[in-house]
Amino acid sequence: MDFDFSSYTHDLMVSVIREHYPTMVHGRNYLVAHPLDPATGEQNGDPRIVSWANADIEQPKDEDIHALFHADEAKYRAAFIRRLRDEALSNTDGKASTPVDAPPALQTGAAAWRVYRQALRDIPQQAGFPFSIEWPERPQN
Repeated sequence: MDFDFSSYTHDLMVSVIREHYPTMVHGRNYLVAHPLDPATGEQNGDPRIVSWANADIEQPKDEDIHALFHADEAKYRAAFIRRLRDEALSNTDGKASTPVDAPPALQTGAAAWRVYRQALRDIPQQAGFPFSIEWPERPQN
């Protein structure tokens, strides 16, 4: 998985907002973005709220959301990684099961998917979690 887990990205800012403003939906009620270096396309600053479309809920200050993140960084990183992991598991539902009379090649493929899915479930037990993640390699079949 191509994600820099060491940076404070807009995805992590969305995780903080999601927890503190559960009725707000990113992309519908608000948008978060981060500045990019024009030469490299890499993030070169903290994320920020660029749109807030709910008159009933006052838009929080970016600095306040950043402070909430830094006060409990491990919790927000863990929640974000678990969402990514859960999506990967959901995307592989059904790939690990085969009928008992399936051809050997299909049974071998299903076994590889079972190993992959177990490795996804084991991510939270990794030594560096949630600051360092070794994502399992997705089977090719």
